[in-house]
Amino acid sequence: MTDDRPRPVKTTQTSLELVRAVRDSDGATLSELASRLELAKSTVHNHLHTLVDEGFLVRDGDTYHVGLQFLVFSEHARERNPLYATARRRVYSLAEKTGHEADFIVEENGRAYSLEYSIGESTRQGLSESSPFRAGNRFYMHNCASGKVLLASMPESRVREIIDRWGLPATTDDTVTDKSTLFDELETIRRRGYAVNDEELIDGYRSIGAAVTRPDGEVVGAFSIGGPAYRMAVDESTTEEIAQLLIEEISSLESELFR
Repeated sequence: MTDDRPRPVKTTQTSLELVRAVRDSDGATLSELASRLELAKSTVHNHLHTLVDEGFLVRDGDTYHVGLQFLVFSEHARERNPLYATARRRVYSLAEKTGHEADFIVEENGRAYSLEYSIGESTRQGLSESSPFRAGNRFYMHNCASGKVLLASMPESRVREIIDRWGLPATTDDTVTDKSTLFDELETIRRRGYAVNDEELIDGYRSIGAAVTRPDGEVVGAFSIGGPAYRMAVDESTTEEIAQLLIEEISSLESELFR
């Protein structure tokens, strides 16, 4: 049987890998990039030259950084989501009310993306630079509260498609990596209306997530509240209290947008 699936374009993949490497390194030299990606320096130089010419990278001496041209695309991608403007206000409201980190997450191509986040006063110190939910960050759906609550809204067939494509990689010792265990947890999430991430994404980080649902039942995003584990107690009463505050905020947003 002939495989009719489109084949990835290697040169495009290489350019994107270089951009990601520059971002992840907070700046990198040609030699560092060639070593990291195991590519010839001449190949890396050609890609870097093109990316600089197009404004996607900028050169400062021997070091390359991500260029401001990306702002045009990132703002467009975020603002085309019809919920963004309203969700943004709710994120800041949740952070202020709880003192924790709050974020708004959507699913695209089987991955979770942060569209907005804010950090409350009690969580601000020590977390702002390391938050996984900074706007634009992409992560797996099975190991964070917002991602799990989005998975719980999907048909089982779609969840299996996502698992088949991205797997269930472990990012901490507490990450759920077994399909059966994950499906059991998704059923629990459907029953109680919210999801919990107990140090499954990052050691020492906990969060609680709940979904935004249209009147027709379609889930269009999720909010979560999180922070350092020592500030986010896991006892049932505290979890339920935070979950109810989150659900009430989402209910208010749904009324504003959909009714």
